[in-house]
Amino acid sequence: MSSPCKSIVKKCEACGKEFHPKYGSFDKNRWCSSDCFYQLGRVKRTCDVCGKEFITRRSLVRKYCSRSCYLKVRPHNFKGDVHINGNGYAYAYAPDHPSIKGNDYRRVPEHRLVMEKFLGRFLEPWEIVHHKNRIKTDNRIENLELWANSHPNGASIPQVYIDEIFQLRARITQLESELEIRVN
Repeated sequence: MSSPCKSIVKKCEACGKEFHPKYGSFDKNRWCSSDCFYQLGRVKRTCDVCGKEFITRRSLVRKYCSRSCYLKVRPHNFKGDVHINGNGYAYAYAPDHPSIKGNDYRRVPEHRLVMEKFLGRFLEPWEIVHHKNRIKTDNRIENLELWANSHPNGASIPQVYIDEIFQLRARITQLESELEIRVN
């Protein structure tokens, strides 16, 4: 018994070659292969920054071959600029912050910066800043709460313990320097 597809012949929209469409998709197949499908929707463009040729989708209006070329053209001075990301959190420009490794935009979540300024130290990676009223852009210190990531739902750390941890770290640093002086 022969397949009903073998009797239908179509012409590829990209290369013009005649082909037999796959079973069950007589009306959908417009290309003889996936290469022709991608070729039709792709165009060659030249990067405005480095002059390198790159291939992109026809529907996109891309001017740059890579993100690094795009960032060379875009101004890097984001001072005072607050960016709201896709999840609704506000990010602020902080070029010297230790947590921006690999972050080309040099932005840090604003609620973390507010909590760090309040505590007078950088936050540990396991510390989470929680918005009490659940409004992600309300970064007043009264609305922020420091949590530890030790419990699946998070656990609030009272300010007394935060101060105690800070004092213990300072004492450890002091004792280490005294020990180093005695040893030498």
